[in-house]
Amino acid sequence: MAVTLRLLCYSDLTDSQQDKTMVKHMLSKLSQIMSHPSIAVDLGTANTRIYVSQHGEFIERPSSISLTSGKINNISDEYLEYINNRLTTKPLRCGVIVNLQDATMLLKPLIKKSRRFLMAPITLASAPTDTTKNERDLLRKALVNAGASHVSIIPEVLVAAIGAGIDITHPNAQLLIDIGDGVTDMAVFRNGCMIYSSSVRIACSDLQKSIRSAVISKYKMQIYDYEAERLTQKVLSILNSQEHSYESFGVTGFDIIKRCKANILVKEKDIISAIEPVLNKIIKMIEISLKRLPEKIYCEILESGICLTGGGACIEGMDMLIAIRTNMEVRIASDPIHAVINGAIQTLNYWDGKKKWWENIFWPKSDRVGYASHNRPIDNIKNIEMVDFTVLHRSYGLCSNP
Repeated sequence: MAVTLRLLCYSDLTDSQQDKTMVKHMLSKLSQIMSHPSIAVDLGTANTRIYVSQHGEFIERPSSISLTSGKINNISDEYLEYINNRLTTKPLRCGVIVNLQDATMLLKPLIKKSRRFLMAPITLASAPTDTTKNERDLLRKALVNAGASHVSIIPEVLVAAIGAGIDITHPNAQLLIDIGDGVTDMAVFRNGCMIYSSSVRIACSDLQKSIRSAVISKYKMQIYDYEAERLTQKVLSILNSQEHSYESFGVTGFDIIKRCKANILVKEKDIISAIEPVLNKIIKMIEISLKRLPEKIYCEILESGICLTGGGACIEGMDMLIAIRTNMEVRIASDPIHAVINGAIQTLNYWDGKKKWWENIFWPKSDRVGYASHNRPIDNIKNIEMVDFTVLHRSYGLCSNP
């Protein structure tokens, strides 16, 4: 009889523990359902990328909005039909929002996919280092208008460094250059700090624009976007311009005089002449910025080299051109195009689950970071005081010291 009672008591206790475990599990699930989802956003000039941490979904689409409701087939003029189907607007220029309404329209359907029931997502976004407070506020407003509940913004070049696999906590200086579609951004990292940054709002889109303008001016041809991208690969030819004769190659587009599709031969020399001034502005920013660094930091970068990210890193010959002009070793990140979003994902995963993590992330103060503004002529940049290396930016949770 006593044995039976003890078995019953043990059985009741086991059932009670199972009930408690079940309740805890249900409360945990309910908490997850009722909590705000977290997303990382890379709102670029050319492409927008969003990562939803809860189910690992990755969304990528062009940062443009069509101005036509659909393809119109009843236009008799072939050239007008071509122009009509290309009517789009871009909410961003040079890495920042220039049209809040269009930016909101672009983001809204993407952020809607990340919502959990009625819970709006908490968003980690990034911006170029030279952005003003007003430009970052515009980014924050676009994300909130599109459906985000809270928005934290960190430097784009910082997450690019993390996504490229750079150990920013290393005691020796590490240099990253991110050549995007609208802005070229560079930063030096040391001991977990971004100790220097510089940027110029010239990048891949300017290379393509210069090519289009040159072809229209000389050949009266409106070339396709993919042709403009292909022709940017002539950066390598600049390095070899004294070693070989210039070639001519076929290009497809629309003849703006005859108003029809056409193939023409474009001289390589004309393309090089178009892109060289743009490249020189990018390289000049890098050269001047390196000269402004303290000797000790410069020597450390000589040892560690330069890491390239962004679409510009994929242009054949870009790494060689920078290496020759800076006398430094240049390497391309393993996934340069997705370095920013990959770094944002790693940062988000670090913070996700921590209580009100978005309140612990802030934009670095300008007096803590040596900074060369794009608004000042590069030749007139003043000597820059470097940050005190004993003061670490712990706000990103990425420093070596706790």
